[in-house]
Amino acid sequence: MRGFPIPKNEAERVERLRRFQILDSLPDEAYDRIVRMAAEITGTPVSFISLIEEERQWFKAVRGIDLTEGRREFAFCAHTICQDDVLVVEDATQDERFSDSPYVTAKDGVRFYAGTPLRTECGHNVGTLCVVDAKPRAIEDSERQMLRDLAAVVVDLLGLHEHVQRAQRAELRLRDAVDALPSGFSLYDREDRLVLCNDAYRNIYPSMAPHIVEGARFEDMLRKGVEERQFPDAIGDEEAWIQKKLKAHNSPGEVIEQQMADNRWMRIHEQRTREGGVVGYRIDITRLKNQEQELTRLAWTDCLTGSLNRRRFMELAQTEHRRSLRYGRDLSVVLLDVDHFKLINDTYGHSAGDAVLKELVKRWRGEIRNEDLLGRIGGEEFCLVLPETDVPGAMRLAERLRRSTQAGTVSCGADAIVVTISAGVLHCRGGEYSLEDALSGADRALYKAKREGRNRVIRHIDDEQAPLRRLG
Repeated sequence: MRGFPIPKNEAERVERLRRFQILDSLPDEAYDRIVRMAAEITGTPVSFISLIEEERQWFKAVRGIDLTEGRREFAFCAHTICQDDVLVVEDATQDERFSDSPYVTAKDGVRFYAGTPLRTECGHNVGTLCVVDAKPRAIEDSERQMLRDLAAVVVDLLGLHEHVQRAQRAELRLRDAVDALPSGFSLYDREDRLVLCNDAYRNIYPSMAPHIVEGARFEDMLRKGVEERQFPDAIGDEEAWIQKKLKAHNSPGEVIEQQMADNRWMRIHEQRTREGGVVGYRIDITRLKNQEQELTRLAWTDCLTGSLNRRRFMELAQTEHRRSLRYGRDLSVVLLDVDHFKLINDTYGHSAGDAVLKELVKRWRGEIRNEDLLGRIGGEEFCLVLPETDVPGAMRLAERLRRSTQAGTVSCGADAIVVTISAGVLHCRGGEYSLEDALSGADRALYKAKREGRNRVIRHIDDEQAPLRRLG
């Protein structure tokens, strides 16, 4: 058994007490930093430095739980201290050594555990450095190595009062551990000067990397980055952006997401240290943001044509209508319907009908502006909301869409399908009508176009028999 032995004589007892006294005499802050880093490296909510004696386990530094000691018989660390290397338990409920432990069976109990022994120069394991999670998980080889490195830092600290050189080695190990982090790490002192950062931190800001040196002030580096256009959202409002970032940096705690010049996204975590400095992590979340944007796109778009779906179209249409009402500006609505679409489906099949709709939306996109809204609001019915567009402009656009629709056939296998559309146009200046009435008026014009022979554009004009209700 390689764990911390029961003393066999007075000399061993004195040596054990001396080791524990040295460990206990070091500032708590040193341990707090290490357990904080262990948790960040592995992404676990709980980390601690645990010292193991004959019958009990006590905690020198803890993150994520409120404990000072525990019984050795239930401790995962009692197994770790007998090991030569990292002990990993990916799911404690499936491990017969721990499945009955009260630490596991409790509500939100331990599921994942990884710990590495703290071994002194004389070959005794005096404690452990551990990370814990309430859900099962695996651990990467790089994370195992980081635990070993951080444990080595703790062990090096044991001899702090005996050898200054040991402390220097510990700093080098810490720097190695920080440099091995996949995320950007930085530490600033109370004067906001850079104390330590890793290469990953510098790589996040390539154009300002030459200015990221130990001793440099955060504000000076930030201003250099803005000068070199490192931050897209600062362009055009540089000083206000700098002041906003300085305020967030000087009052850390809130998680910030920031877009970089190369379209990467960083999630920034910063916290005050006990000395009044700032420790920060920058995590690349580009992949996550891309996934979020893709999910948003899927939630907002019609899966067949790629145009806006009805729900999102109506939300954005309401926004444009309110803007028109507020500022008294032009707004036009165009309803488009594919002529004889049921006949196309019946004659060529539904896959051909799908091909027609996709092709038409593709053609129409070449005719409309970026600010115009195009949505599929029914099977073969589409709607356009045209901000800042008067009657002549709306009629010209609707005609271009009609002509582009019939300009060429739609190919589907061996079939070449001739397609036409009918369109109804309504102009609504300054929110003249409610959005619902505007859509209703465009719909009346559309069906008038259908009645008059299809393949044409009709503008809505109020008639005496069924006028639209005007606002105001």
